[in-house]
Amino acid sequence: MLRLTLGSLLLCLLAGGRTQAQPVYFITSSSVLSSNTLDSVATNGSGKSTLLTATGIDLNKITRCTAVAVDGLNNKLFFVDGVANSLWRVNLDGTGLFQVKSGLVNYPTDLALDGLNEKIYYTTSSTIQSNNTVQVMDYTGSNNATLFTALGGTGVCRCTALAVDIPHSKIFIADAGTNKIWSLSLAGAGLTALATTASNSFPTGVALDVTNQQVYFSVSSTVQNLNSIQRVNYNGSGLLTRYTASGSVQRCTALDLDVAHDLVYFSDAAANSLWRLVLNSDTPTALVSGLPATAKKVRWFSGLTTRPPPFLAGLQRSGTNIILNATNGFVGGSYYLLTSTNLAAPLSQWLPVSTNVLGASGNFTLTATNTFADKTPQRFYILRVQ
Repeated sequence: MLRLTLGSLLLCLLAGGRTQAQPVYFITSSSVLSSNTLDSVATNGSGKSTLLTATGIDLNKITRCTAVAVDGLNNKLFFVDGVANSLWRVNLDGTGLFQVKSGLVNYPTDLALDGLNEKIYYTTSSTIQSNNTVQVMDYTGSNNATLFTALGGTGVCRCTALAVDIPHSKIFIADAGTNKIWSLSLAGAGLTALATTASNSFPTGVALDVTNQQVYFSVSSTVQNLNSIQRVNYNGSGLLTRYTASGSVQRCTALDLDVAHDLVYFSDAAANSLWRLVLNSDTPTALVSGLPATAKKVRWFSGLTTRPPPFLAGLQRSGTNIILNATNGFVGGSYYLLTSTNLAAPLSQWLPVSTNVLGASGNFTLTATNTFADKTPQRFYILRVQ
């Protein structure tokens, strides 16, 4: 709860949220239809569960699982089908299959989510350079826009994987064509090469340490000791190798981070396995082994599970009206401005004076008309978010 006093005005911001433990989610991909699955497993390797299995165009219309992303805030998984060029969502338990968008241009390879603002970022890949793109759409599948297109002279050849840092307005791309990691703005500008992998190896997955502004990426090769997990700073400095494959690990395919516990989860497309690695350790632990198909993208959700409250930017009086300006709104959020002359009164007795459902993220304004008079010694306001 945040309180602000302005003369005889007091305003409180209330917001509800939830927290939940997240398992590791991953997909398997194969030319065998039934071997394309969406799965979960606990972070200690127990409780593996298949949430969804492809059954083809005549049944659930899923043909090839290409990439997955998890939104613990809204309890959703999103995944792309690279063969059918479509994007889907399900609940965290695999129920509620819903096609977000069909007819995606070119082959979708990876996706990342902005859960607060309900936006999906995704890459498409092709042997034709100009068909390699970074695009964005709403959770509803509407407002699809191309942010970046790989054209001659840009240097980007193949959009293989991506990660998005919304607070720092950054997109990061793994490029298996030029063996590079790139950064650009959320608007698709400012393309910058951050790192280049060794010859005979290429970057396949990207994950972010947003707090320390570092990019982790998996490097894959047919030569075992060229498979690695590397890290570079957002500005391109400090490139180093955090792990090199040996022993049972054969092919580093994709990865995600648990920054708080210094852990990396990564998939192994050659051994059909999923691994957990303590950073600065040379001995990963197998979470899942003997999968019937290639283990591809892996996601451990490390973002928000509780929606943050809006931030009060300003409160002013205009005659008998009170005008509230705030930031950190979210799409579809219902905002209720309540008032009372008694701070101790039960919330059920507070009078609603204004409401709004935010149709666009970010800044918003609520106006409570004819709710303030000079003869009122003090009045309290609560902004409630649902």
